[in-house]
Amino acid sequence: MPKHAKLQIIGPATVFAILLAAESAAYALALHPSSPTLWSLNLQLFGIFQKGHYVLSSQIDVAYFQLVGIGMPLLLFACYGLIFKRPLALAAASSLSFIYVVFLLCAAYVFDEAWRQTPFAIARTVSGPGAAVTAILLGASLLSLIVSHMSYLTACRAEAHGAQSLRFRDGLDRDRGDPVLRGVQ
Repeated sequence: MPKHAKLQIIGPATVFAILLAAESAAYALALHPSSPTLWSLNLQLFGIFQKGHYVLSSQIDVAYFQLVGIGMPLLLFACYGLIFKRPLALAAASSLSFIYVVFLLCAAYVFDEAWRQTPFAIARTVSGPGAAVTAILLGASLLSLIVSHMSYLTACRAEAHGAQSLRFRDGLDRDRGDPVLRGVQ
């Protein structure tokens, strides 16, 4: 595995950790619904996960689905790839964590009317109290995605240099009169 392979786990691990914090805040709010601090924490800091929950719960009504059905499998898949030296599993978990963060941003865009009314909707996506959480999620998953793609391209380049190259030879096939594609060593 490439030396930067450990950076690929940053995206899935960050998504899982922040999902765990968001679900813990939601659980604490369910236990203490009169706490203004928990309401603020749940709505402002982790609001992007709540909007993702609204989209997912219309199709899948499972308690803590984002944590158990998305975050944990991503982390376990990435750990499997890292521990057993399976670069495809690690790259897939990295890419899927980025796709999940983009899904959360799209869900937040769909459920927030103020975002749709401004011409700079992308700029509004990372504004407000949840900006730090959104920026951390997007930055970590994007870093992980870039590292996994660069590792793949490096592996493809190394494999191409070791393989036989095929080139057109000057000249024609004597029987057919057409250029011939022959392997060159």
